[in-house]
Amino acid sequence: MVIIGKRHADIDARFRSLLQKAVRRGNVELVLTTSALLESLSTKEKNWFRNRTAVITFEECWPLGTDLVFNRKYHSKVAALIKVTRSAKAKDATGLGLLACALFEGDLSVFSGTPEDRHIKIIANAIQRPEDFWDWLDKNAEPGSPKALIENAIRYKNVGRRRDKAVVQAAAYLAASTQIPQIGPAVHADKVFPYWIALDMHTPQGRRALKDVARDLHISRKQLEWSMFYFEGAKTNAAVESSWWQRSCEWYFQKTGLPIEEAHLLWEPAKPQVIEALADESRQLHRELYTWKLANLEKIENLKKQVELYSSHFESGHLDQLELF
Repeated sequence: MVIIGKRHADIDARFRSLLQKAVRRGNVELVLTTSALLESLSTKEKNWFRNRTAVITFEECWPLGTDLVFNRKYHSKVAALIKVTRSAKAKDATGLGLLACALFEGDLSVFSGTPEDRHIKIIANAIQRPEDFWDWLDKNAEPGSPKALIENAIRYKNVGRRRDKAVVQAAAYLAASTQIPQIGPAVHADKVFPYWIALDMHTPQGRRALKDVARDLHISRKQLEWSMFYFEGAKTNAAVESSWWQRSCEWYFQKTGLPIEEAHLLWEPAKPQVIEALADESRQLHRELYTWKLANLEKIENLKKQVELYSSHFESGHLDQLELF
């Protein structure tokens, strides 16, 4: 096997992180290759991939929750991820869900004293009383609300951690109460992918590196972690205006004691240090993926063909498939 001498949990964290960063930046080939690799690791990864595809869709482009139509084949989930990869991102469900999670945990600093605070309260209550929320949503959805998106949100309402569930609830709530933004295609990603961005605070390697850099530069580790995420990890190839996402980012920077307008003053000088600290691990990640890719070109090409075929059939008849699945 290509990957040797690493704990399986560490392997999962690196490639799982890489997958979502590739989706955000619109790198279709990298999403395909990483998806194929994850499929090869274990049945556990296949099961994880289905649920994670749903969460990534609601997180990165919540209006595409209407298209979460899977069958039992692995490529049907990859096709959904590829659609998100090729689309402009819309992250309001993530922003609203994160703020609601903080409120649920007792943090009143999420309030701004505006009428919009009501929406945060609704999702925080949904976290506390999920079944009541879904019943209420069913009765109070605006006429013409996208039924498919709400039904898909209900289908994945119990997936993942509290934060994931809150994002799914926020997506359904936005679909029922606001006008869904039009999502267009995004530009193609740059061919050179910065593998070091996958090794962030969600991976053991990233946590160690960020801790060391923060210590060496005498800066806050939390501020450094969030700056890396904001400027690099959350970077997309295109995005529609997402006011809830922007509000959640501003709130989190405020919580760390760093105004969002000044964050670049911390990140710009720290970035080369972070890249250097992660250089060996990022080269290792790239090498492992590239070596696996060379040994599995046929597997990747077959997955690509299956995804293309599934996507073309979905686009031509997805109204029927919504009833079937």
